[in-house]
Order: sequence, then C-alpha cells, then structure tokens
Amino acid sequence: MENRTHIPSSLLVLALVVSGCNGAGPSTTTPLVPSSVAVAAPAVRPGATDWLDGYTLMNASLSGVVYESTPTGRVAIPGAVLYCERCGEITHTWATADANGFYRFPGNPAAGGGIWLAPGKPTLILARGVGFEQQSWVEWAHDVVIAGDTRLDVELVRR
Repeated sequence: MENRTHIPSSLLVLALVVSGCNGAGPSTTTPLVPSSVAVAAPAVRPGATDWLDGYTLMNASLSGVVYESTPTGRVAIPGAVLYCERCGEITHTWATADANGFYRFPGNPAAGGGIWLAPGKPTLILARGVGFEQQSWVEWAHDVVIAGDTRLDVELVRR
C-alpha cells in the first residue's frame, strides 16, 4: 500500500527548501570543526546559478546521528529524513537515517557525492521525523559552515 500522506508532506518541504535557493533561509549559523579536511581537484559546475557562485565541489562528506534526548539518554530516530542544500554533484540531496539513526551524505564527487563548499559560507541542513510521525517532531533547520568531512549530530524534539 502506498503512503500517500507522506508524499504531499515531502513535496511541501521540498518546495519550501528549493524556494530558499536564493540564499535566504534560517539565520542560525553553526560553525563545525571538521573531523578531517579532504582535498580534491576543484570542479566548477557548468551553468552554475548565483546561489553557487564562489562554491567548489569538494571531496567532503556530512554524516551523523539523528536522536532525541530522553531522561535515560539519547535515543536514535531511525528513518528520520535529512536534506542538504549543497550536497551531491547535483545539489538538493536527501538522506534517511538507518536503524541506528545514522545518516550520511557521501563525499566522492566521482560517484555523484561531495559537497559544494566556499570558505565561511553556510549550507542549509534540514531534518524531520519519520513517516506518519513527522507531525510529532519539530523540524530542525540550520545553516551550517562545513569545511571538509564533517560530523553533525542532530537532536529532534517532539512537539
């Protein structure tokens, strides 16, 4: 059976995210310390629009765990959905947390991965709950400065 209520919700999120490609979006900037900086031959996206001016596709990945805090500690949120505006060769990339809440945007541009980076410029990251429970989670959205392979753990809060 197809989950039709999930599709319109996802399309709404996608429409809201894509409409923010002009650089507008959340104003919170969270600088991160990369776990390691990977260097790759710079790639320039043909026909790049203004929102990618100054960015270079780099051999960098973004990964982490999506969780909620409970009185007994962190609890992973399997199936949580994450969006990275400048991840992947074609940008606007989605990832789904596995059974342990782990997600990954791969860093290999030759396989369609990587992250479009510019020194000091942020990347929009969104996270939300799973399936029918999406409405029970507060959506998480931040502009994050990425400088290479980066670990970003995301805490979601129930409404």
